[in-house]
Amino acid sequence: MQRKHIAALCALLLAETALAHNVWIRPSSTQFSGEKDYITIDGAAADFPFDVNHRGRAADGLHAYDPAGKEIEKENIMAGKLRTSYDALLNQHGTYRFTDGLEYIQFYYPDEKGESVRWRGTPEKYRKENPMADKKREKYKQYSLNVETFATLGEPTDTVIKPDDKGLDVEYLTHPNELYAGESGKFRVLYDGKPLADARVRYAKDGLRYREHGFTELKSDKDGNFTIDWPGPGMYWLSVEYETTSDLAKDAPLTHEYIAGLEVLPL
Repeated sequence: MQRKHIAALCALLLAETALAHNVWIRPSSTQFSGEKDYITIDGAAADFPFDVNHRGRAADGLHAYDPAGKEIEKENIMAGKLRTSYDALLNQHGTYRFTDGLEYIQFYYPDEKGESVRWRGTPEKYRKENPMADKKREKYKQYSLNVETFATLGEPTDTVIKPDDKGLDVEYLTHPNELYAGESGKFRVLYDGKPLADARVRYAKDGLRYREHGFTELKSDKDGNFTIDWPGPGMYWLSVEYETTSDLAKDAPLTHEYIAGLEVLPL
């Protein structure tokens, strides 16, 4: 492939990400056997899912849960510049859940010289400070992110994959650790516990920057359902987005995003 072609491809894919970095989470494996084993969880924000080229994730936002939903210890945490990693001991049979999350508000305002200055903080900080209430706030953005992946020791269980009743979430009609190439994965998008129609869904297999096509995009149907026919084994990045109105700023958008790292296995 010629360099001009590569440059054009990169520009196209970067435009497709809307100039935003994609947060991702990746387990070292998703199916384990025996009485116990260790898993490593990696996470970052990058140009393309599973790349390591922008920024690691904040360690205090990472959580790990056993098959009963009890939080477990994260060992050997490494919060690097480009990637954050930790290990977790799997010593109970069943499905484990590993999460990351983020909420922020961002806007720009003119300083005393008329130059644009960025403010960014949590919704809690915004409520407390009501920053720049006396100034014109531009390009207001409010964002809520929920990131997760799953792994199973022995036989899969359902306790930790049950969706939340608040916010944007995905119900796994096919267990997330029973996804196989050549088969279909079935999902349902929920918002505040109810099926959500017409939600934006994107997914991509690892190695996106080496391919000539980008994300596959679809919408949830009237019942909130969508199906993915897995074209081959590997790690997949799944994103679901939905926009509502901010509860903090009048007529401003609040973007909800759900992201999962899913392993599709060969039959």
